[in-house]
Formats: sequence, C-alpha cells, structure tokens
Amino acid sequence: MNATTTEATNGTPAICQIAATALVIEFQLPKRGKSATLTAKVGGEVLQVESLDITRSTSRDRFAEAICKGRPGIDRKAVDAELLRIAAELAGRDGNGDNGACSTGAADMPELDTSRIVRPERFITSDVCGLAVPTMIEKDGTPIGQWLLYLRWHDGRREAKRLPRSIDLPDDHGKEDRNARKLWVHPTPAEPTASQKSGWTQPARRAWIRGTSAPDPAKLFAALCERFAHFLHLPKQKAPGITATLSLWTMLTYNYPAFDAVPYLYVGGPLGSGKSRVFEILARLAFRPLSSSNLSAASLYRTLHDRGGTLLLDEAERLKQTNAPDVGELLSMLLAGYKRGGQATRLEPVGDTFRTVAFDVYGPKALACIAGLPPALASRTIPIMMFRSPPGSNKPKRRIDAEPHKWQTLRDGLHSLALEHGPAWLELAERDDVCPAMSGRDYELWQPLLSLANWIESNGARGLLALVQNHAQTTIDESRDDATPDHDETLLRLLADAVRIGDTPSAGDILDSAKQQDTRTFDKWTARAVGSHLKRYGLTTNKTGGRRIYGRVTLGDLQQIQTTYNVELGFDDEPADLDA
Repeated sequence: MNATTTEATNGTPAICQIAATALVIEFQLPKRGKSATLTAKVGGEVLQVESLDITRSTSRDRFAEAICKGRPGIDRKAVDAELLRIAAELAGRDGNGDNGACSTGAADMPELDTSRIVRPERFITSDVCGLAVPTMIEKDGTPIGQWLLYLRWHDGRREAKRLPRSIDLPDDHGKEDRNARKLWVHPTPAEPTASQKSGWTQPARRAWIRGTSAPDPAKLFAALCERFAHFLHLPKQKAPGITATLSLWTMLTYNYPAFDAVPYLYVGGPLGSGKSRVFEILARLAFRPLSSSNLSAASLYRTLHDRGGTLLLDEAERLKQTNAPDVGELLSMLLAGYKRGGQATRLEPVGDTFRTVAFDVYGPKALACIAGLPPALASRTIPIMMFRSPPGSNKPKRRIDAEPHKWQTLRDGLHSLALEHGPAWLELAERDDVCPAMSGRDYELWQPLLSLANWIESNGARGLLALVQNHAQTTIDESRDDATPDHDETLLRLLADAVRIGDTPSAGDILDSAKQQDTRTFDKWTARAVGSHLKRYGLTTNKTGGRRIYGRVTLGDLQQIQTTYNVELGFDDEPADLDA
C-alpha cells in the first residue's frame, strides 16, 4: 500500500495520504512536549481526532484501532507504519530547529526487548508455542495466499488466527509496560504462493484445534524410522543407528528454535549410493523443506530469511570452489546459519548508495555431495554415509510416492507434536547429561538429537538413547580418522616410536625414516614441512647443541594425541603414568 506525506512546518499540519483507501492522516507536531494532534479522514469524513503522546506504542495502537475498527478496507499495517514514522520524526528533533523546542530525543523512545521478537514460521517460548502455515483462499474469484498462525498456550489452550504483528501474552507478569506482555512477530513473510505447500492439512489442523491429541512420540518416531528403512539400503550393523539419526533430525527440524545450535546433515557416498533418495524422503517429512541444487547464494538467504524452514542442498560439490564469489557467499551463509542468531550480511543498493542488510539464516540444513565438504563446514555436520544397494535389492525400485497418505499422516503428526510439547523442547535444550563424554563441537552436534532421543525413550521407545549414543561415538571416531591425513599419522607414529626408546629426533630424522617407509608420499617433502605438520598437534622442537629436536615431547603427550585424534600410536587404552 502506497503512502504520500507532506512535511509539517510551523503551524501547518502535515498530511499523509494512504492512496489505496483514500485515508488521510493530518498531524500537527507540538511546539513543546510529546503530544501531537492527529486527525484521520476518509473522503472528507473525520474518523478520529486525538491529541496523544505519539512516542508511546500504546497511544499509537489505540489511535490505529479506532481508525481501522469496522473498516476492513483500511490497511492496519500502513497506518501503524505511518504513525511510527511520525513518532520517529518527533523523537529525532534536537529542540533547536524550526519546528519548535522539544526536550525529547531519540534516546527517550521506548525500546523493545529483542528477546520478545520471534520469527513467524516457528517459535517456542515459556508462554506460547507458535507455528505459521501458508494457505490459499478465494477472494473475488481470485486465489490469494494468507498465513495462519497456530498457537498452543502454556495452559493447554489452542488457537488459530491470521498472522498478526504481535501477540498479547497473559497479564500475569506483574508488569505495567504493555510491551513487556507482547511477542513481536518479525519479519513479516511475503504472501504465500500457490506452489508453497502447507505441509499440515486443513482437516488435521481443524482436528487439532478441536482438541484431538497429538500422536504418541514413540509411535511417530517408529513410523519415521520405517519410512527411511523402507527406501534406503544400509549396512545391517549401522542401519539402526543411521535410521534413528535421520528420524531424530527430521523431528528436530520442527523444534530447532529451542536450541542454541542445530546440527547439519552431510549425506555422502559414491555415485548411485542413495544420497538423492535420502533427500527425497526429507523433502516429504522435514519442516517447510526448501530443495535446491543451483539457487544463488542471494536467493537462498533471502528465501530463508523470509520463510525459514529446512534447506536441502543437493549436489553441493561446488562448495569446494571457494575462489568463486557466489560460492564464498553461500559458504559464509552456511557457516553462519549453524547457530541461533546466525546472519548473512550483504550490501544492498539504496538509491545512489549502499547499506548493509542482515538476513536471518539460522536453521536446519542438509548437504549432499560425493567429494566431501570444506573442513569448516564439515565440522558442523553429522555425516551419513550411503552405500550402493546390492543387485538383488528392491529398495531402489520402490516408488517414493506409492503411498502418499503415509507421508501426509506423518507430516500432520509432526506438526501437531511440535506444537503440543513446547515446554518439553525448551527443557531438552538444557540437558547435558545425555552426552557426558562429549565436549566442544561434538557436544553441539549431538546434544539436540540425544536429548530428543532421551525424551522419546521416556515416552516408550526403550533403548533408543543408548543406540544413538553408541552410533554418535562411532561416528565421531570415524570422523576423527578422516580428519587425520595418513601422512600425519605416519609422522606421529615415527615420533612415538623414537620417544618410546628414548631417542630425541629432529624433523629431518623423522623425514628420513618416513622416506624409507613410503618414498612416493614423502619424496618431495622437506624437514620444515614435517615440523609444520607436527606443530598442528602441539608438538614443537627445542634447540640443543645447535640442533632443533623433539626433546620435550613425552609419551604422555603422544598418548593424548592418540586419544584425541583416534590415531594408532601403539599405546594401551589406559596406560600407566607415562610422564613419570
């Protein structure tokens, strides 16, 4: 909706005309104080005249409500925006300008607590849990999109409404400030298009509003596992852990706002191993999936900022082309979106200049490729390695949409489960007892899934936590194996062998031994390269008798490296005090 405004001068009202409704707001800025006189007219008819403190949101809300109540043709958002502009103009005057003295400055404007701002697609607070659904309706013979917000309050009350700009919380906080009893919904998403599916069917939404119970968590989890197992060929020994991890991650896509960080999935494996099939399943189950293999970085982070959801980035090999400008932007967005509050920033043109704009890109993401991911991005992922099906397997031949009702039943169940247990999701984010042996990035990656596994187990899925814990530890160990290059392991083992017999070799001595074992690999290496690689593990030389040797490296240091990086250096799992 367009609005045109004339500037207020001494004694002359300014006029804002909101064109689509012929609404005119005349306002007289005060010579002193904070009360402006506002007059709202439509077609010459005066709707409202009031002198009010325009800097107070409660005053603006009251005036806007009086204008818009019973008049559906007036756009409330346009009215609110204009009133806020007038307030900013008043607050920004320095008291010495032509418009009269005013002691109120911008610092006196009421400020919002940013923790009260929630994203519309999915939010979880102690008061209310919300989830927005895109829908299509018919108006004047034309299909148009609208957003419906479904709310589940802490007292069990269920509610559906058109997506508002703010949500009033129960008046039980003992606070006089009205803004302290609100949640502000931001950003306002673009109108849904016909291609934007709701995921949650209207019959299921109506049933939920009427009080139908959410599905049993353990049964829903088992049904998710069945879908993954039905279409994916996995090694028998690893299949339970992989299907459980995929199912837990799918459930997490509906509840990730409760956590400080969300693990990404990396689906790897050779050509034809089923990576795309994993994505086909996730596209039918994950919360608001966005499938992409060739969208530009700018398109992706604008879309994620506007509508949120789960990014499914297939054929992600291009992420290793870090010199390409678009890839650099995409990689930056992916690295930032791992943690809550993660933003991608970009310079956007404004007239003849540019300004920095931040896009919210936090959320679950799955990436699939053959060649692997850049190390910084790989460290934010839980790897799922796929394998080609044997010739006799029927799984690759199964049509993914042969039973569409099963997918829809699961989607409906995931939506209602996500709304029904808001307080539980907040509690899960605090659980550190489910992964006591993990720390750092391993803890960030697995804590959400393990806490969710523990909650599902408490609802009937016996043994689930232990299964996922074992799978997590195996995955972590294998990732460490992959993270330590073979040539590094050779150098570490040669140094360990020397220290074990009391020797204090130099980098050149270690290189000579390495060339004897593997001439092809180490033929063009230098002693400086050896020192550089060993330094990555905290191993440095000291100068003695004119030579730089590894004289201060102890067996305890090397055993710690064996434990930390999961390399085999010949130490027992629980040795005696090797530093003694």
